[in-house]
Amino acid sequence: NKFPAQSSEERDQLSAQLLQLGEDGILMVCQTLLSPGKGDDTNARFALNGLSIYANRGGAENERKLYAKTLIKGLKSATDNEVKAFLIRQLQLVGKDESVKILSKYVKDKRLCEPATQALVTIRSKNAKKALFKALGSVDGDNRITIIKALGEIRCKSAVKKLLKYAASKEDKLRQTTLYALANIGDPAAEAVLSKVFISASAYERATAPSLYLLFAQRLGESGNKIKAAQICRTMVKSYASTPESNIACTALSTLVKMQGQKAFDDLLVAMDSPDEELQAAALELSETIPGEAATAKWVNKMEQVSPATKARIISMLGSHGDKTALPTMLESLKDEDLQIRLAAIPAVAQLGKNDTVQNLLSVLEDANEEEIKAVKSALLTLDTDIVVLNSAKVLPSLPADAQICLIEILAERQASAQVNVVWDLTKSEDEDVRLAAILALKNLVASEDLQKLIKLLQQAETEEEITAAQKALAVSVLDISEANKRVDLFLNILTKIDKKKQASLFDPYSQIGGEKGLTLIVELTKNENTKIRDNAIRTLSNWQNFEASNYLIELVKKPGDAENKTLSLRGYIRLTRESEMPDYHKVELLKGAMACCEDIKNKKLVLRGLSEIVSIEALKYVASFMNDNDLKLYAAMMVRRIALPQADGGDGLTSPESIYILKKTISIIENDFEREQVSNHLNTLLNQFGFEQIFNAKDLSGWKGLIENPALRAKMSAEELGKKQAKADSIMRAHWKVKDGVLAFDGEGQSLCTAKDYRDFEMLVDWKIQ
Repeated sequence: NKFPAQSSEERDQLSAQLLQLGEDGILMVCQTLLSPGKGDDTNARFALNGLSIYANRGGAENERKLYAKTLIKGLKSATDNEVKAFLIRQLQLVGKDESVKILSKYVKDKRLCEPATQALVTIRSKNAKKALFKALGSVDGDNRITIIKALGEIRCKSAVKKLLKYAASKEDKLRQTTLYALANIGDPAAEAVLSKVFISASAYERATAPSLYLLFAQRLGESGNKIKAAQICRTMVKSYASTPESNIACTALSTLVKMQGQKAFDDLLVAMDSPDEELQAAALELSETIPGEAATAKWVNKMEQVSPATKARIISMLGSHGDKTALPTMLESLKDEDLQIRLAAIPAVAQLGKNDTVQNLLSVLEDANEEEIKAVKSALLTLDTDIVVLNSAKVLPSLPADAQICLIEILAERQASAQVNVVWDLTKSEDEDVRLAAILALKNLVASEDLQKLIKLLQQAETEEEITAAQKALAVSVLDISEANKRVDLFLNILTKIDKKKQASLFDPYSQIGGEKGLTLIVELTKNENTKIRDNAIRTLSNWQNFEASNYLIELVKKPGDAENKTLSLRGYIRLTRESEMPDYHKVELLKGAMACCEDIKNKKLVLRGLSEIVSIEALKYVASFMNDNDLKLYAAMMVRRIALPQADGGDGLTSPESIYILKKTISIIENDFEREQVSNHLNTLLNQFGFEQIFNAKDLSGWKGLIENPALRAKMSAEELGKKQAKADSIMRAHWKVKDGVLAFDGEGQSLCTAKDYRDFEMLVDWKIQ
């Protein structure tokens, strides 16, 4: 009764106790197994399975034998085939030679052949193999197919002669199973059958024939006949290399390399002459198994004999292999006339030469197209930052515009503030794209000492993109000043120097940059007497990315003032609360506090909307409470639906019993028919999940009867008396209870209605209305 165990440790402890009962005790457990549908024997099945696992542990041979012999006795006494099948599956886990004899008896049985055969395959002893071989001559139909498959799995060579006669069978399933068995056994006698496929065979069989032939070759090689196996593989590569089934050639090549190793290297080189890209890719992948300088030299030599596309693939392979002897060839390839070769050489050079090739890669930028520039950038970003930054800064002024943009972006990504002056020079470039790239990079490079230059840059900026980029850089520069008061004063001073059209967006970068310094600055500016500055600061604070701003935002919500700013602050507070990593119940409590600060309907709806993004019972209950508010009940019902129902993004919705009562009320409020049906469907799912049944069919009085007295008095009545009184009560019921428009309607006369079925401990959900 303690099974199933709650852990593997407990299972082993319980199994040890069962084993102490000995053969008689375990046999009693076996005898409690039941036929399907005859009762619940779950505990016994778990117990026996636990014993199978425990008895099969290392160093417990005596216990294993005891248990196996007991299972055999249980099997002999069992009468139901499903019970026998279960016991056989336990023998599969624990049985050895002592189980072969009884398992052999069941291979002729239609129901038990499969489990008995699988048990013999698992035992895999000499006697088990003999039993399966012997069974082949005494079974037919599906049982024969089962045995043939098993003989193939155990690779029984003595069965090959018998199997060959089934390989030409007109019965598809028998023939296909036999061909698989012969392939997996790998006896040379089967080659003639496996090397051809009958024209009359099914499409499936014709499609699988090459795979079986390769399996046969693999088994041949494993058994020592590697010459013949290699011959088959090479034939398959050649035959399928330029066909839609080139995947077969790939498998054959892989099998060949696995068997031959270094001896198959020339086969990889030959594969590169194939026009099939899949076969080429397979050869290059397999080349990893044959490394070394000698192999690299051969690949370099092969590059001169193939098309540019193939040469590019070889270059990529050599780059990933890491053999530096290929580097001179890779460097030459950087100047090749063919673009795809140059593009392959760029990452290969970085992989092989590492930091020593930075200047080689930078030289590519002197005359590079868009694709090459992108490739060089990716390669440089994999190398040492200091070396890349220093060399990039040196060549940057002399490069073409597109290449300059590439290196500017690298300096920015590497936050190379020491090279900021090089970038400053390019903010004056005549090329507008270079100029913009340089201004964009400044936010990653500038410090407080760059503030005056940034003010001047912002004053001179003309395009919207340049203005925005300069503002972000300026924000970083201001934030680099440690003293809070000084930062605020400087910011206000900057505003007086900049055109009003450029002021409005100057605040935006702070919400993205965040940080204590930026927050202190913006919070101070929300108190500024200048309305424009104050409004922009509040808007920036409402867009803040970190939860640290939430306390300031809720204070702005509480503070009397401009309604638009209160709403902005509330939106920001709700967003930060919802996106925070705190527990859902805490989020709900914070938003309850925000709701208490709201006076107008618009802001209350904002809070309800925010709560609808929190899928928790706490959020559901609180939102549902607003279904009692005449101004908000419809909106609250819609938000309840959003919380409780499964969402399109894969959320399961709420499945708490408490949500049932809330959803029933929601249905009565929602006006949209489709949405009301969605809620109703989810409600029905929950009701079924928690064991509720619908006792009124909305059509008639089926399942209902008239009430007779009370339970105590009814219990004292005889069957005859009860029958008479029930008939009378049912007559009264039908006179005063009707079904109208799917609703049970009572006219107020007569007796109460009750269910025809009796219940003990129950929970009843009912919608009712008194006119």
